[in-house]
Amino acid sequence: MQLEIKDIRKSYGRKPVLKQVSLHMQAGRCTGIVGANGCGKSTLLKILAGVERADGGSILVDGREVRKPVREMSQYAGYIPQESILIPELTVEDNLKLWAGFGDYRENKKNLAGLCVQFQVQGFLKEKANNLSGGMNKRVNIVCALIHNPSLLLMDEPSAALDLVFKEELKGYIKDFTSKGGSVLICSHDVGEIAECESLWAIRNGEAFEVPEKMTMTEIIAEYMK
Repeated sequence: MQLEIKDIRKSYGRKPVLKQVSLHMQAGRCTGIVGANGCGKSTLLKILAGVERADGGSILVDGREVRKPVREMSQYAGYIPQESILIPELTVEDNLKLWAGFGDYRENKKNLAGLCVQFQVQGFLKEKANNLSGGMNKRVNIVCALIHNPSLLLMDEPSAALDLVFKEELKGYIKDFTSKGGSVLICSHDVGEIAECESLWAIRNGEAFEVPEKMTMTEIIAEYMK
């Protein structure tokens, strides 16, 4: 899936966070977004996921403008935010059933079975979400994002709280996902995750810049992440 955004704007009150942000990403690639804390990376992902409304600008999927992003982007995107999306009082199993209920339940249930095995969630399905460790919680959130077999993954610090084993598992999944034509957009401070991206954008002062391929990781950190 090819994604392009044009002149996306977002302010909170009188504070502009995104000022005419434009970027593009090709199908079958992992694209990264870097920037200092508070630069608007998470806000951009929320807009692309349909969680928040932009004040202006447009989103294009495979060259077609998405007229109602809040409604339509959920058809394309699986979103893994920094904060947990789980309902604390429910068990992991009930949370997953809830997410599987959006769309084709039968097909989603098939996907869910394989994802629970892949991310080793089946061992704590009966646990309430508020009893999970940070790593367990993150793994369940990842499964929730993948249930619907999205063509676009939006990942905000996806490996935070994961141990090294599952960080590698996640990298492997991303490579498999993009090899099948899926697109991944990652916001991250993790140097290892950034290094895996095939193209890179930076947000600074509310605007997006494509990071030159020749820049080293040390230069990227010094230029865009501090």
